[in-house]
Amino acid sequence: MLNLSKAMAMRSVAGVKYFHAAAVQQATTTLTMPALSPTMTEGTITAWKKKEGDVVVAGDVLLEIETDKAGMDVEAVEDGVLAKILFPDGSKVTVNETIALLAEEGDDLSKIEVPKKTEAKAPAPAKEEKKETPAPKKEAHVPQTAASPSSKLLSPAVAHLLLQHHITDITKIPSTGPKGRVLKGDVLAFLGLIKARPAPEPTIPQPKTLPPAVKPAPASSSAPSGAAYTDSPASTMRKVIASRLSESKSSIPHSYVSRDIVIDNMMKLRRLLADELEVKVSVNDFLIKAASLALRDIPESNVQFGSGDNTKQLKNIDISVAVATPTGLITPIVKGADTRGVQSISQVVKELADKAKKGKLKPEEYQGGSFSISNLGMFGVTSFTAIINSPQAAILAVGGARTVLKPSSVEETDFVSDAEVFDYLGGQSKKSASSVASPKKANADLDLIDFLGGNAPAKKSTSTSNSALGDEVLRRLRPALEKSQVVNVTLSIDERVIDSETAGKFLGRLSHYVENPESMIL
Repeated sequence: MLNLSKAMAMRSVAGVKYFHAAAVQQATTTLTMPALSPTMTEGTITAWKKKEGDVVVAGDVLLEIETDKAGMDVEAVEDGVLAKILFPDGSKVTVNETIALLAEEGDDLSKIEVPKKTEAKAPAPAKEEKKETPAPKKEAHVPQTAASPSSKLLSPAVAHLLLQHHITDITKIPSTGPKGRVLKGDVLAFLGLIKARPAPEPTIPQPKTLPPAVKPAPASSSAPSGAAYTDSPASTMRKVIASRLSESKSSIPHSYVSRDIVIDNMMKLRRLLADELEVKVSVNDFLIKAASLALRDIPESNVQFGSGDNTKQLKNIDISVAVATPTGLITPIVKGADTRGVQSISQVVKELADKAKKGKLKPEEYQGGSFSISNLGMFGVTSFTAIINSPQAAILAVGGARTVLKPSSVEETDFVSDAEVFDYLGGQSKKSASSVASPKKANADLDLIDFLGGNAPAKKSTSTSNSALGDEVLRRLRPALEKSQVVNVTLSIDERVIDSETAGKFLGRLSHYVENPESMIL
């Protein structure tokens, strides 16, 4: 009877038992570090969700990886057993490097061989590199004594003299050069051609008189030069943010355009939605909608700088919204923002922000975008400038709301006419000015009428007292002030594809939609 105990092994999958050759026991599936974004070159293994020997089913979360954008879960694509973990938690692994081995259920995990190239090893101690000393130049092949200190420093002229006179031992030549170096004059003196130069006498250093000791100044209460500090390793996301923003700031010609926008009507509509319809939306939701409509109205601002110095005109309007996370800033995308209502935009932003803070964003949810918005108003920041998120060509920096005073609108009354006001001031109405006053005086009266914002009517009321006229004059010359809320927005643009005129048009349309929120479809 054939003995299968050593050559064969029993395996059970889904209740079916069968035999397979022992050679198959060594067959494993490699799990490599995936490239979860186009800019990802390495990933950090945050935590393994499975342990060695655990049974894995397709769809199970194997581990969590921190990429250059966010933390993401990696799922198993097939069934098996987690045979070997090659990199523990906290390891930084380059893309496509093997991080684990999966075996078939029933295999002998003790016989799993780890590939030498992928097996995790402790960093080997740095080996001392052997540097090959370059061969000496064959300017003069002169036999020299190894003990001679001057044999390493021979000028071409000295070497020529030694060869010419067949001098093989330069230790017999008294040297006067620095560090025992043989000079041309030393060789000539040795040959008797010139008088020997006296060797320089060694100079004995004289003791210097030290200045009186100065008492050290008392330590300042401020932070000393050697203040204690703690180094914290930067996260993968933080490193990528630093690299990309440095590249953007140094390679993209930034230009900035800023203006104030009145948000009184928008705030009224926001309160109305909350009170009457119980729809809660933020100021940022309105700004996303307004920016998307402004991009649609000014398509020259919805562009990118393409390859080959080309301008890439974008068809879709996808707004990237900056969200702060514990590991850094990330910009999830509200796709098709111009086709969404403010309420829909609000729901999408909340979902994306929650995913971003938990590190659960998918690559398609933060890669791309045509325009970015960064709002620091909730932190009390009144204005700031933002760095463009390449390859985009513009980003809008939104400050916090602040209260300003502006003249209230002048309301005309039925009791006091413009003609009465000007008569009170000693002027004349248009009618009398045209018939009595000189042209110069008439023009002056007309200018005053325009300055006060009215036109003198044909009829004149005679029932107004001088006191009422005086109050009206003061009201018109010193109109009442009313409070208004404004926000400052600063648009950073890539001057290669968007000029300042286009930026000004974009901010004009943005201001129109914000100050007239009823024009935005909910």
